[in-house]
Amino acid sequence: MNNQNNIPNPKDHSRFTRWVNDLDDKDKNLDPLKRKSKWMVITAFLFALFAISFIWFPTGNVISQKVETPLAGPIKEIPTNTGHSAFELPVDSFENQLKTYINEENFDKK
Repeated sequence: MNNQNNIPNPKDHSRFTRWVNDLDDKDKNLDPLKRKSKWMVITAFLFALFAISFIWFPTGNVISQKVETPLAGPIKEIPTNTGHSAFELPVDSFENQLKTYINEENFDKK
């Protein structure tokens, strides 16, 4: 019967877990002002370590090279000037539409 009372909590089975729980209990027993300042110092130290890491380990130099791809067929040169865009209207078509519109307006007035 004595052995059943001495069985530890199943969650508390490792030394590390007991150590962390003890540190947590000690932290909770601290004065709130001391606790806050302790965590501010720890956070500032970690941030400074993060900032210094950019100096200790600068970024690497990336060397880019053009990747050669195998061609599927013979090389064909595409002409650079293939004409006008499909969305461009010739200038005279706008002029023709404008003249038609103006002539219809004049015809209606007469």
